[in-house]
Amino acid sequence: MADILTQLQTCLDQLATQFYATLGYLTTYHDNSPALPPPGVPNAVPALAKIAKNETSPPIPASLAAKVASEVPGRASPPPQPPQQPGATGATGLGVGLEGEDPNQPPQPDSPRTFASRQRELARDLIIKEQQIEYLISVLPGIGASEAEQEARIRELEVQLRDVESEREGKVTELRKLKKRLESVLGAVSVGIYGERDYQK
Repeated sequence: MADILTQLQTCLDQLATQFYATLGYLTTYHDNSPALPPPGVPNAVPALAKIAKNETSPPIPASLAAKVASEVPGRASPPPQPPQQPGATGATGLGVGLEGEDPNQPPQPDSPRTFASRQRELARDLIIKEQQIEYLISVLPGIGASEAEQEARIRELEVQLRDVESEREGKVTELRKLKKRLESVLGAVSVGIYGERDYQK
């Protein structure tokens, strides 16, 4: 298992990746109209520019506004249809993609319910990762201790390290003695019980 600092760095990297993925999802699958006018429509105005500055109610998503406009005649004109491309196929008039969609066009926005559900899920994942980071920070050694207490703890650990090092050196010396003893025993076995001369006869 990795130490706490490595785990903390991994969690921070994962959090940055989650932020990037969340922003990518929100940017790609929102149902607002694009800020730039679509090609072929010279006087298109973004939906956000049509909102009154002093309006206190939240803006209506573009997909719902188009639905209301199509149901109530005379209130607003329906949104302009995308221009048909030459050689387009399918019922929508767009080029063929994985599902009959043009691969150059952005994906269709999620429904408001799906979008809200995924927003909650992404937010929950970010909160869980942030709580993991907070926990790892809370269990770091020295958190909640003053500088003097940390210095005293370091001195104690230095004394313990010296004791362990001296014990290790003693074990190394003992191991060398045992090695010499074992070599003498193996030498005696290789010579034989009756001595080297008798063994050669």
